[in-house]
Amino acid sequence: MSARIDARGFADRWISEWNRKDVEAVLSHFSESVVFTSPRMKAIVGSSSVEGKSSLREYWTKAIDRIQRIHFTLDYVISDGDRIGIIYIAEIDGRRMRCVEFMVFGGDGLVRQGEAMHGVEL
Repeated sequence: MSARIDARGFADRWISEWNRKDVEAVLSHFSESVVFTSPRMKAIVGSSSVEGKSSLREYWTKAIDRIQRIHFTLDYVISDGDRIGIIYIAEIDGRRMRCVEFMVFGGDGLVRQGEAMHGVEL
């Protein structure tokens, strides 16, 4: 990617969109051909990885429909060129855990690859 990503600005928007449970706003940052991996995905869509924005939409929509209350608090962001890591505390239906999401951006400024990792309960 030619321009550096405003990692903090992106992370702030991403956190806010998740806190509103706005799946479409979150998806607006992802390319049509995105590949996304999460260990929690398997219980919802049968695989730990999906390819394509429509498959990611299906996963996130099903996941968010199961959640009553969600609140993410940004801890910090790391960045290196076209890659960022968002480290945050997730409070989901009364459970708290530290999480990290790694994202790789394409030349179009959209996320082309993502991976979510969830830590132990805090």
